[in-house]
Amino acid sequence: MENNRKPRILITYIEAGMGHIVSAQAIAEALKSKYGDKTEIIESHILRDSDNPILPKYEEFLVRNTQWYSKFPAYGDIQFASMHIIGAQNSLKFVHKSVFSKQTRATIEEYAKYNPDVIVCTHYFLLFAAVEYKRKYNHNVSVVAYCPDNNVHGWWDNRADCIYTNNPLATKQAYELKFKNGHVREAFYPTRNDVIEANESKEFYRKKFGIPLDKFAVVIADGVYAKAKVKKVCTELLKTDVPITICVLAGKNTKLKEKFDALKANVKPNITLLTFGFLKDAPQLYGACDLFITKAGPNAVLDSVMMGTPILIDYCASPIERATKKLFVEHMFCGYHFVNPRRIRKQVETLVNRPELLRELKDALSFFDKSKNGADEIADDIAEILWNRRERKIKLLKEEEDAINELIAEKADKKLAKAEEKIEKLNEAAAKRAEKINARANEQAMKINEKAEKAAKRVYDEKAFRYAAKAAAQKSEKTSTDSEENAS
Repeated sequence: MENNRKPRILITYIEAGMGHIVSAQAIAEALKSKYGDKTEIIESHILRDSDNPILPKYEEFLVRNTQWYSKFPAYGDIQFASMHIIGAQNSLKFVHKSVFSKQTRATIEEYAKYNPDVIVCTHYFLLFAAVEYKRKYNHNVSVVAYCPDNNVHGWWDNRADCIYTNNPLATKQAYELKFKNGHVREAFYPTRNDVIEANESKEFYRKKFGIPLDKFAVVIADGVYAKAKVKKVCTELLKTDVPITICVLAGKNTKLKEKFDALKANVKPNITLLTFGFLKDAPQLYGACDLFITKAGPNAVLDSVMMGTPILIDYCASPIERATKKLFVEHMFCGYHFVNPRRIRKQVETLVNRPELLRELKDALSFFDKSKNGADEIADDIAEILWNRRERKIKLLKEEEDAINELIAEKADKKLAKAEEKIEKLNEAAAKRAEKINARANEQAMKINEKAEKAAKRVYDEKAFRYAAKAAAQKSEKTSTDSEENAS
C-alpha cells in the first residue's frame, strides 16, 4: 500500500444480467456507509468504461450469452456441461488463457490502473482476471468474490482470497471446488438500498404505478432482457375471466413493450393491462403486486421475496436458475413452479379465488428480513481484511475447520453406516463358513478317533500276542526243566 493514502477498494461491475451489478452495488453501498471515511472506494464498470475496445465488445458478448440462456432452453445446459470436460478449474484457465486471452490481459491492465488493495468481484470472469492480476503483478492485493447465484458453479476461481455464498448448498459446493481453508464465508443475502429503502405500503406503491387498489395484481418479467416466457404467459393470462391487473415488465426489450402497449385498448373489461420498460425501482413494483411471475433469475426472485411478494417461477434457463428454483420454491416455500402457461393461468385464478393460499406463502417470506442485509457483514469482513488480516485468517480458519469437520462427520456417518452394513454381512458369511468348518472338523475328528482306536487295538493285540507267546515259551521251558530234575 502506498504511504499517506487510504486503503483502496475496487468494486467491479459487469452486465451479464443485472444480478451481478445489484449485488456489487449492495456491497459498495454498505462499504461507503460504514467505512467511506476510512477507505477510498472506487466503483468501476471495468469492461464498459475501458478505452480498450475489446472489453466493451466482450461485455456485449456476455449479454448476448445471457439472452441466449433464456431464448434457447438447451444452451445453458450444454455450456455448463462443457465446463467439466477437462475439469471445471482446468477449463476456466484454458478458455481464458486461449480463447479469451486478449480480454483477460486487457482486464488485468484495467486493474493495474487502479492499483487497489482489495478487489471485489461478483462475476467469475472478473474474479479470474483479478486472481491473475494478483499472481503476476500485485501479490499484496486481496481478491474477494461474492457469488450472487444460489449455487457455486465450476468457473469460480478457487484461488481467490475469499468467496462469500448466501446459502448452505452454495457453501458446500464451494468446498467441493477445493477453495482453501479459511477462504469460504457464508453471509445473509446482500440487499441494495433500492430494496432496503422501499418501506412504503402496498397501497402507496399501487398508486405510484397506477395499479387499481381493488384487484389482484401480478407482475410478469424475465430478467432485464425479457427473452423467456413473458409473451406466452401474459397472452394466456389475458384470457382469464377473473378481475386482475397484469403488469408486464419488459426491461430493455422495447419491442415487447410496444407489442403489449398495442393490446391495451382491446383487453377484456375485467383486466387492467399495464406495461413498463426498465425500472431502477422495480422492487417497488414487485411490492405493489400480489404475485411475481418470472424465470428463476436469482436477483429478481430475491428482490421479490425481500419485498414480501410470493413468486411463480415459469422457466429455468440454466443449472444456476434450477438451483434458485430449488432453494426458493422447494426448500423455502416462497411460491410455485409451473412451466405451462395454461397451468399458470389456472393457478393465478385459484389464488384470486382463494386468498388464504397467498397468506400461507407470505408467512414463509418472513425469513427474508431485509434489515439483516448481508452486505453489511461482507463490508465488515473486508474491513478486517484491510486492518486485521492475521486475526481474520485465524477466525476464518476456525469457522472453516468447524464447517469442514461437520461435513467430514456427515460423510463419516454415512461411511460408518455402510461399513457396519458390510461388517454385518461379512459376519453372517463368516458364521456360515465357521459352521461348515466346524461340521467338517467334527467329522474329521470322529474319523481320526476311529482310526486311533483301531490303531490302539491293533497295537494292544500285537503286544498281547507277544507277551502270551513269551509266557508260553517260559512255561514250556520251566516244565521241561522240572521234568529233567524229577528224572534225575
